[in-house]
Amino acid sequence: MKTLFTALVITILVSCSIKNSRTIDSILDSPLLVYQISGYEGPKIDINKDSLVQFLTALHYNIPLSEIESALKWSPGTTERNIDALIENKLLTKKGDYYQPKLGIFTLERGNLLKEKGQKVANEIADSINNWLPEIKRIHNEMNISKHHDFHELSFFYLSNVLLDNFQIQQVEEVFLNTKRPLRNGSRYYLAIVEDAPNNTTEPFGIYGNMGLFWNDSIGISVYGNKRIQSNVGWDNYEDKTIYVFDEKDMQVISHKMPNAFFPCLLDILNRNKPNFEAIYRELNFDKEVSFEEFFIFWYHFIYTETTDVLMSKNSIQKPQDEMFYYQVAKNF
Repeated sequence: MKTLFTALVITILVSCSIKNSRTIDSILDSPLLVYQISGYEGPKIDINKDSLVQFLTALHYNIPLSEIESALKWSPGTTERNIDALIENKLLTKKGDYYQPKLGIFTLERGNLLKEKGQKVANEIADSINNWLPEIKRIHNEMNISKHHDFHELSFFYLSNVLLDNFQIQQVEEVFLNTKRPLRNGSRYYLAIVEDAPNNTTEPFGIYGNMGLFWNDSIGISVYGNKRIQSNVGWDNYEDKTIYVFDEKDMQVISHKMPNAFFPCLLDILNRNKPNFEAIYRELNFDKEVSFEEFFIFWYHFIYTETTDVLMSKNSIQKPQDEMFYYQVAKNF
């Protein structure tokens, strides 16, 4: 059920317009992150190494191969080996003399447009969650953790991570998208390059994500938020943080009962908006890079993040300190 959504930092830039050309030098100067969504599988090639992210981003902007090769100081043999490796791993394809990246590249311009275009559906989801609050609160009151923490204190975790993200996203994949993750060289995973804004104080586009910090045979400790960044010093030092503890009974609730209760409503909203999702997929030319399903699963992170922020603005969600929520789960649930 767990979805890995990890960010690996690398340095790179991107344009103010999805149609503008970019120079190779500007790409080399820009901050980008590589995001992977998978269960236990992943690529057999690390695109953070050997300037492969820069290479793929430059190809996205139709920069001539000779210019890229010169800027990266690659020999013809190095270029050939890297191209062959990317093609083998289904991250690049050749069409005539042209090479096309086969993963989503979310530039600042594209990302900002997706935030804007996702606002309507994010508001729909937020309104629906607000309508469901009495039922979600009732479910919370059935849990052992309710004896120590009230609903509002846990609202960020429940309404964002449980109803929409880590404990829900598998159903979004399996029922709404109804397609397996793309098969690349024997592994199934989603992969994208996401541009970060200079001097950003959160993760790119403020996206909320989940990360495991400690695991043993009986418990796991994770953090949910959007400040898992170097400038937020000590964010991963969970020992000195407030940790909310969900026992085995509670884990059954947050992994099944609570997300399942809301899912039919979420699914209805997504299905009603699917034609618009598909139109935007084509409008922003993601159809040249990846399947609709791979595009949407990354855009979905923008959408549930916006939903979370809307709920915060309406005080349905209590904003946690530093936007980070630390929690412990029982693994044998």
